[in-house]
Amino acid sequence: MFTCRISDRHELRLLQLQDAPELFALVDANRAHLRVWLPWLDRNLTVADTRQFIRFSLEQLAEQSGLITSICYDGQMVGVVSFNRFDWQNRQAIIGYWLAASHQGRGLMTASCRTLINYGFQELDLHRMVIMAATDNHRSRAVPERLGFTHEGTNREAEWLYDRFVDLEVYACLRHEWSTSG
Repeated sequence: MFTCRISDRHELRLLQLQDAPELFALVDANRAHLRVWLPWLDRNLTVADTRQFIRFSLEQLAEQSGLITSICYDGQMVGVVSFNRFDWQNRQAIIGYWLAASHQGRGLMTASCRTLINYGFQELDLHRMVIMAATDNHRSRAVPERLGFTHEGTNREAEWLYDRFVDLEVYACLRHEWSTSG
């Protein structure tokens, strides 16, 4: 099972089916906070929905098409960071993440992403990492900026967010750039 310890209080863990109640409770407690930027909240309304999401994430892992982990702090789940999709032909991964409002501003997401990126470059032999965030989602955009990613441009009206399209800012980092900046 995938686990990466970041500090004595902070680790990444592979989601398991038994995590469904805890993950659902975290999402539900942060629903208003997350709904501002994440388009999937209306598809996650019950513990059963969360269990189905975890099943999907385990299928992705088995097919080597993604890796979804929980961010744990002091033993409690506080968010998710993932390789949403692998493109093995081009040795590229797209990273996604979210964090409970109560745990923002502590550097947890930056450290979680750094750990996942290190794993991707060192263990999975990836060449390129991509992070996309809505133009106005300044907190989410700050993560790749802090990590030294290059802003490559804007995908205009690239994501449907409940009642409107939003632009996505695209950031990327290449393996050889990470070794000098990460």
